[in-house]
Amino acid sequence: MVKAEMEGNILVIQVEEQRVDMVIARRFREMLAEQIKEHPRQIILDLTRASYFDSSALGALVAFLKDIRAYGGHLVLCNLSRSLLALLKLSKLDLLFDIKGSIEEAKSYMKSSVTG
Repeated sequence: MVKAEMEGNILVIQVEEQRVDMVIARRFREMLAEQIKEHPRQIILDLTRASYFDSSALGALVAFLKDIRAYGGHLVLCNLSRSLLALLKLSKLDLLFDIKGSIEEAKSYMKSSVTG
């Protein structure tokens, strides 16, 4: 469902599911929470493979962001599909998340603007 790897000071989490919906949203949330138990300061969530999120999955993303911010971490989303980006804009969640077009752009942003 997710694959995580430390790249320097940045935790990169790749979502490996194409569809994240109410059937797997709870497990998705638990797996994301598991990845931040050590409180990494910089996290990139790579959504290359995820083309569909329903409201439960969006709720899991918002909860994940809150968890990270609670300990002073920073989350960047990258590689969103057009439909996922449109959904975030429609729900105004694009104002809540830092969103970058590629993993390289997200890493560069983290390195230049966030201390780790």
